[in-house]
Amino acid sequence: MVCPWRTSDLWLLLILTVFLVAVSSNLCMHGKQMTQNNSALLMEVNTSLTVLMGTKAVLCCHPIPLTNVVLITWEIIPRDRPICKISYKGGTNEITKNNCTDERITWASRPDVNPGLQIHPVALSHDGYYRCQMAASNGNFDHGYRLQVSGKGHHVHFRSLDLT
Repeated sequence: MVCPWRTSDLWLLLILTVFLVAVSSNLCMHGKQMTQNNSALLMEVNTSLTVLMGTKAVLCCHPIPLTNVVLITWEIIPRDRPICKISYKGGTNEITKNNCTDERITWASRPDVNPGLQIHPVALSHDGYYRCQMAASNGNFDHGYRLQVSGKGHHVHFRSLDLT
């Protein structure tokens, strides 16, 4: 026998869980945290998000101990400009930029403290794909963002997709 009230309760629980995960994301604009399943680490996550033009966006990499990081690279693929790459080498603290001219895109902090990417203020030209690639002693990690810039509205919408 089907119990419609149980089905609706399960849907409500699912919606509340998704909402609470979204609200609990702190400074970073992705709502997905790295998960550990005994010995297997989540290697790749993609997030689709919409950001209001004129605001500040902070995109984060995987939350792994930065003492293990050998190389962090942000690959920025805007819709109407050439690809830009910003890299940080852990052993030498060397930062390199390749084909990056937009001064509004910077590290959120020092990359050895926080490898997040900050865009401030967000403009329509920032619409595109952003990928953080981290090479660490315990593996390689990717986190990609499909960033859509909105000129209207007052919300940020995101959805994480696990691609493992």
